Amino acid sequence: MMLFRRAQGQDADAIFKLAEQCGVGMTSLPKNKELLKQRIAWACESFDKTITEARHEYYLFVLEDTATRQIIGTSAIESATGFGTPFYSYKRSKRTRFCHSLNIRSDYEVLSLVNDNQGRSELCTLFLEPSWRKDGNGLLLSRARFLYMARFPERFAPIVIAEMRGVSDDQGRSPFWDNVGRYFFHMSFAEADKLTLATNKQFIADLMPRNPVYITLLTAEAQAVIGLPHPSTEAAMAILMEEGFRHNNYIDIFDAGPTIEAPLNQIRTVISSHLLHIKNISDEVGGQQYLISNNEADFRATIAQVVLSRKKDSCVISRDTAALLQLSEGDCVRVSPLHLPKQGMPVKDKA
Repeated sequence: MMLFRRAQGQDADAIFKLAEQCGVGMTSLPKNKELLKQRIAWACESFDKTITEARHEYYLFVLEDTATRQIIGTSAIESATGFGTPFYSYKRSKRTRFCHSLNIRSDYEVLSLVNDNQGRSELCTLFLEPSWRKDGNGLLLSRARFLYMARFPERFAPIVIAEMRGVSDDQGRSPFWDNVGRYFFHMSFAEADKLTLATNKQFIADLMPRNPVYITLLTAEAQAVIGLPHPSTEAAMAILMEEGFRHNNYIDIFDAGPTIEAPLNQIRTVISSHLLHIKNISDEVGGQQYLISNNEADFRATIAQVVLSRKKDSCVISRDTAALLQLSEGDCVRVSPLHLPKQGMPVKDKA
């Protein structure tokens, strides 16, 4: 079975191996052991804090194959972007000019440097080892975060965003960076990507152009990738779009990857999830498959067969599932359909 759980200090080496595979552009998954250990320590501290308002927390999760104890993926949530340093985006907007004497109308788009997404919760650090991209593992790794958010909404902002990785090649070359960023930063895309995590981002404030970037002045190659996800990110983005995320006309300032957003209380896994008591734990369960999590601070989730009794707010799960999620009869679990309904069911937290 696959176990989605909180990252721990002893996971550092396994997460570092994943980081080495993820390529350029995954800013929040550093290929630096010391930085990675710092982020894991930050996550451990965040999980254990008593929270009344989202401030500067980071929740890092791993996906573990329990048969081999191998860590095969990571995902995370940052509670509030830009708490200690500005959170920069490019806002894509339209402008129009008229010259009535010449009967000419000019429509064009510009990119403006903004901090509009400051203070929002951000989905980040999603990476699944390529050979494990099957059997619903990607769904679990991405969507189990929403079960955690449904359980602890006070830890997050009302709006959730995801900055999707933009287009770059196997050598880390970004068409957008090569046409914009490198002229002002005088470094490669990979170098700028590393500095984003290793510094307080002051270099962005110091070097980024203040005036709007006129899209029509960029090369065709650069224009073509604005707002497009990296090919390896398309599946992850599709999962979020199915959750109700939508484009918000912001892009990443380095690789032009799209930013998408959704209100926390409208994310489909959140509104289709509900709490149930465990009525019985059986040797075998033949019900439908669900995303299922415990209801504890030591958060655990998986995909498992569950027999629901919505009228009695109860369910039956297997012994394997109970052991994996550390559950007993009478405990509460949160479940959400593995395949989302067209209309989300309201949360029923009567347990």
